[in-house]
Amino acid sequence: MQSPEVPNDEQARLAALHETGLLFSAPEYRFDRITRLARQMFNVEVVLISLVAEEVQWFKSRQGLDIDRTERRVSICAHAINHDEIFLLENAALDSRFCDNPLVQGDLHIRFYAGAPLRVEKGGENHKIGTLCLIDSSPRQFSASDQEQLRDLADLVELELRQVRLEEQLARAELAEQRLSWVIEGTHIGTWEWHVQTGETVFNERWAEIVGYTLNELAPVSIDTWTGLAHPDDLEESGRALQAHFDGTTEFYDVQCRMRHKDGHWVWVHDRGRLVSRTPEGEPLLMAGTHADISEQVGAQHALRQSEARLRGLFELAPYGIALNDFETGAFLDMNPALLAPTGYSQDEFTGLSYWEVTPEEYAPQEELQLQSMRATGRYGPYEKEYIRKDGTRYPVLLNGMIVQDENGRELIWSIVENISERKRMEKLKDEFVAVVSHELRTPLTALRGALSLIGSGVVGVVPKGVGDLVKVAEKNSQRLQLLINDLLDMEKLLAGKMRLDVEWHSIAEQVESALSENQPYAAAYQVSLNYRNWSSGAEIAADGARLQQVLANLLSNAIKFSSSGGEVEVTSELEGDMVRISVQDQGPGIAPEFHAFIFQKFSQADASDARQRGGTGLGLAITRELVQNMGGSISFSSQPGKGACFFFKLPARVSPESGPKPC
Repeated sequence: MQSPEVPNDEQARLAALHETGLLFSAPEYRFDRITRLARQMFNVEVVLISLVAEEVQWFKSRQGLDIDRTERRVSICAHAINHDEIFLLENAALDSRFCDNPLVQGDLHIRFYAGAPLRVEKGGENHKIGTLCLIDSSPRQFSASDQEQLRDLADLVELELRQVRLEEQLARAELAEQRLSWVIEGTHIGTWEWHVQTGETVFNERWAEIVGYTLNELAPVSIDTWTGLAHPDDLEESGRALQAHFDGTTEFYDVQCRMRHKDGHWVWVHDRGRLVSRTPEGEPLLMAGTHADISEQVGAQHALRQSEARLRGLFELAPYGIALNDFETGAFLDMNPALLAPTGYSQDEFTGLSYWEVTPEEYAPQEELQLQSMRATGRYGPYEKEYIRKDGTRYPVLLNGMIVQDENGRELIWSIVENISERKRMEKLKDEFVAVVSHELRTPLTALRGALSLIGSGVVGVVPKGVGDLVKVAEKNSQRLQLLINDLLDMEKLLAGKMRLDVEWHSIAEQVESALSENQPYAAAYQVSLNYRNWSSGAEIAADGARLQQVLANLLSNAIKFSSSGGEVEVTSELEGDMVRISVQDQGPGIAPEFHAFIFQKFSQADASDARQRGGTGLGLAITRELVQNMGGSISFSSQPGKGACFFFKLPARVSPESGPKPC
């Protein structure tokens, strides 16, 4: 048995067959009437419309046969589709190609076969997808006239195949049109059609709604309806866009313009359309398009432009330098005038510099640390280093920055670059001032205070009463001045990190009791009693002993001097996990709520006039906080006006195994 050859256009042929949608579909009268007619005309036993698929031949219509398919490898129709003319076997049993074919030797007992190829068009080419074939179990002759009639019937089948395709295409077009209608209605887009030659125009209801009307209110509509509502300043641009589309310069007519709403305000719309047809002379005939309300988008774009303009203004006028760098290369992409000013470079010159042309190489280790911070957290800084000017000199800068991404996903670095030259100059002046205070003022002031003390005590002789009073005033003020100088020096050492702290383990009770003993004379002068409640018996505190006494003295002296005569100051120590909390509670007037935020600031005093009467430099609490924090602790307070104030601090503590917290 000779197997059928595979046609040269097999893939395209199969695609064309499947596109018909007929394979394995239900019987149809349009095809069955042709096969019935053929059976009557030619008086044969079987007539088939056979479709040759990948593995089978399947019968779309059949007369005189019960089965609906056979294998393609034994199909005679699979041979027929390789020929342009009718494929004819007058006696298959005598043909060496088919004499042993199962369809010839089997139950079908095919002897006579005549098959006309059925063609469908795809991609500009015809492909044979099957046959209209005649089959009989007896040999017979088939004249040229018979072949012509069979071809005519096959042409009728092909007409029906084309009709099927047209109906399918029409159904798809109707569905697409329906879907488009749903989309348009769902998105509230206006539509329009314009007969260019007559001016006749058709709008949908949504078109009218966009400008606040109903279609009835606008009737009769024409192109004049559109031009009458459009902003006069936009008509010229619309005309240019329309002419460019008519000339074929642009694929679409595409404009954004303003339309007057029924209420009087302007609505931004996006009109987009194209020519559907032209006259035989090539003149524009019919246009169709859409009409969408884009007021929100235009408003958002306007707001964005305003925001960008404001941000650009801030960028240009900012007193601090701002730089934009590429994260991968470090290249400078943009910078503001404040960044350029101290460098001596122009913007073009600075943009052309590499990162290491403005950063000294010795900062490479610190730069790597900042890079690691950016990779881990997306930010870096504050980071102090130097920049190199165009003339080679350097100046100090303080940087903070963060990683951002542009619209393409490229990583960039925004940096704030503060020129701290003036700050450094002021710090130098401050250091010089502290040195002067330390070496030039404190020593003579100590001598002056000692001299006044000797005079006031009468050691150098009897002092007249009037002079003695003046000496006492001078001595008192020299003491205050010395306290101020000592506090200033302590504060500067703490802020500069130059104060040496020897943190050791101390008995909590001993430290508190020592402080109470030292401040007892001061409390007696104010007629204030000092009490201690120890809830940390046997526990130890990690602190610098001298500085802990300074902290307690500051808190106690404040509590004493702001207490009323006959009042009480209570000190409490209690363990909280691995920390000890030491509280100093007074019964004074309390701290006004508006002053709470400033209580630990330098030179802060809730009532300056009252503070002058009671004494104090305004640095005690600021120094106390710095000392506590430098010893690994924290400090805070609570207060209500008229109910006193409670200052408390926490420091690391430990308890020996044989003792535990208990009241005493």
